Amino acid sequence: MKIYLLGRGHRLEQIRNALGLSKLNAVRVDGDPARVRFDAPEQPLAPGDLIIVAEFEEAPLRAILDNLARQKLPAKVMVFTSLPSRPFAREYPSFLFRDEGLIYKNELRELQRRAAGQQKVETVRQIAQGRPFLTVIWGNPDPDAIASAYALSELVRENARETAIAYMGEFTRPENAAMVNLLKIPMHKFAPPMVGPDTIVATVDAQPSFFQLDGRLRFDVIIDHHPLTDLGPHRFADVRPTYGSASTILTEYYQASGARMTKKIATALFYGLKIDTGNLTRNVSDADVAAFRYLRVRADENLVRTIELSQLPVETLDYFAVAIANKKIARDTVFAYLGTIPNPDMCVHVADFFIKLTGISWAIVACRSKDRVVVVFRSDGLRKHAGRLAEALFLDYGSAGGHRTMARAELEVGRLVAELREPTDVAIEEWLLRRLASKLRALAPFAAPAARGGAV
Repeated sequence: MKIYLLGRGHRLEQIRNALGLSKLNAVRVDGDPARVRFDAPEQPLAPGDLIIVAEFEEAPLRAILDNLARQKLPAKVMVFTSLPSRPFAREYPSFLFRDEGLIYKNELRELQRRAAGQQKVETVRQIAQGRPFLTVIWGNPDPDAIASAYALSELVRENARETAIAYMGEFTRPENAAMVNLLKIPMHKFAPPMVGPDTIVATVDAQPSFFQLDGRLRFDVIIDHHPLTDLGPHRFADVRPTYGSASTILTEYYQASGARMTKKIATALFYGLKIDTGNLTRNVSDADVAAFRYLRVRADENLVRTIELSQLPVETLDYFAVAIANKKIARDTVFAYLGTIPNPDMCVHVADFFIKLTGISWAIVACRSKDRVVVVFRSDGLRKHAGRLAEALFLDYGSAGGHRTMARAELEVGRLVAELREPTDVAIEEWLLRRLASKLRALAPFAAPAARGGAV
């Protein structure tokens, strides 16, 4: 995005300084502003560019605006003047008029954000043009990933030859399955034949490093809010670690592009944002709050409530009983190993419960499921970062990462065998405690010494 400044004397410099444009890609255009040409080949404009006009006399201002209006420019034009702006707004409806005394940094930043968002949407649409577009969800589908995949597919539907959403894991949480069923979001289990030679492959709420597929998938489009990792070859990437959800990014895409947001899309994005930020209580940015406010009035809140009330199976109580019986608490840290279970998402429910206990700052719950060991982290976020801890402890054994208050690691059992005294749940729990105690010293009393020849 380029910003061009048109005007005379110190007023333009005042605006430049007030808006902080000296730090941005802002260029003051020399010469007579009533004659400058932006439609010449040597000075092309892009749709995301911005022209700022500052003038306080009526005749020179009209001359500048007439000159710009005749050129039918793709860039936006913002006019700061001390003259009454209402008559000008009627005569030049495509220009934005602002009183010179009401110069707000946030207004320009919002305009820049929207312009950048519009450019990103157009880039993704151009990539999808005339080709199959497949969005792949990493792991078990969660509300943020489901909503973002659905919104992205709808955003490029008119450009792509066809669109589809695929997921790698399983639907293990009833509320996630209810979300897909109630909103009628078309999703399929991933299979390699879904990717043809000309298929555009995208992922949302994830990055290529999350996928353990030995390079079988190459991602063209990456949209995520987790800490940045190696993205590998790609054609478009938008990773914003300060955002609480990928749904927020997709919401901004719709706002910037002016694309029609149906009630179904708004409901999906609202629920995805709501869940990933814990009702705006964790990992929240100003952008998340703005998106929440925007989506809330457009979403079907009755449908959201129905999804949220989707009941857990009765056997969930059994896992809580196991966790409570096996819990290990020391100072501000609690750990529980659930053994071998069919649904690793039970660790999420237990960890969310443990972190609410008075005096608990760290909650770690783990289990074995098929050929994986899943470790779920929760923290209070005060001078702690669950994602960095997960990476430091377990990245060498599989995938690991997350945010300040929540993280997850999925370890391949095959990578642990050499460090286990035997391939049992008891040995896995002992190994996990030793690894965790190396960083969380409160767990040290529970960590048994490593077996001879084993590594920590």
